Amino acid sequence: MKVSEIFYSIEGEGIEIGRPEVFIRLAECNLRCTWCDTKYTWENGKDMSTNEVIN
Repeated sequence: MKVSEIFYSIEGEGIEIGRPEVFIRLAECNLRCTWCDTKYTWENGKDMSTNEVIN
């Protein structure tokens, strides 16, 4: 899979709000939504296996 970034943050919405989480943001989305706030993920990304992401 093409991964743009993996980062730690605090959940900001839903039933788990306030909980520490790990987010995996994938790359190369082809939808190109005009309201997208992560347009930098439309390109590039690093090929990573499931094991690489987990570790």
